[in-house]
Amino acid sequence: MNILITNDDGIASSGIKALEAVLQKEHNTYLIAPLRERSATSMALSIYDSMRVERINDNHYIVDGYPADCVNIGLHGDIFPKIDLVLSGINRGVNMGHDVHYSGTVGAARHGAIHNRLSLAVSSGNVNKEYDYIREAEFIKHFIREYVSFLKVGTVYNMNIPADFEPSMENLRITRLGKRTYEDTYSKKNIIGGIADFYLGGSELGHSTDEGADFTAFFSGKISLTPLSLDQTDATLLNELSASLGKNV
Repeated sequence: MNILITNDDGIASSGIKALEAVLQKEHNTYLIAPLRERSATSMALSIYDSMRVERINDNHYIVDGYPADCVNIGLHGDIFPKIDLVLSGINRGVNMGHDVHYSGTVGAARHGAIHNRLSLAVSSGNVNKEYDYIREAEFIKHFIREYVSFLKVGTVYNMNIPADFEPSMENLRITRLGKRTYEDTYSKKNIIGGIADFYLGGSELGHSTDEGADFTAFFSGKISLTPLSLDQTDATLLNELSASLGKNV
């Protein structure tokens, strides 16, 4: 299998290195990643700006752009063979609930799904910068070996692995998106007149504990796998609105 590996943490991150080191033993791996960290960039694309793309060797490229840019170039830039699977991660920090709308990790995988590739985003609860993520990569290798035939193109499979996890398929749970809560904080420095510097310092994060949700599985020590559809139409409201307005769907 030809696997395109990317991330939003940058070319030097431990997670992407672990995936390549482990998966290249069984697959053809092609690494293309941002020059620097591009977290929380979702599916941003460099539509009107040129990008610098640097070839490190035949299977390694660096892009001065966003994660989705990396996938775009990896799939359509005539630098790699036809890709079977887009694998984004391993992200340092989880992406669950509403996080998936902001996540560059999930955004890269979503771009692969839009272009009809099998697409998997992987995030870890281990945020130690010195951690090597080899255990997680080994789990991904076995997951692909056992379950890739069940995956479908046009769907993003979003996996979140607890920091202290049991690397067994028995520990995998199929989940739905939970609900993330945010309490954004910022600082403001007035400069002159109506000009000010704003700095978003991140959010205080919370979540609901709904049964069957990704948060619930993750915080019980289980590995969460959530299939995300590209079609975000609310089917229930579509029918309700059609009936209310007397318009056919």
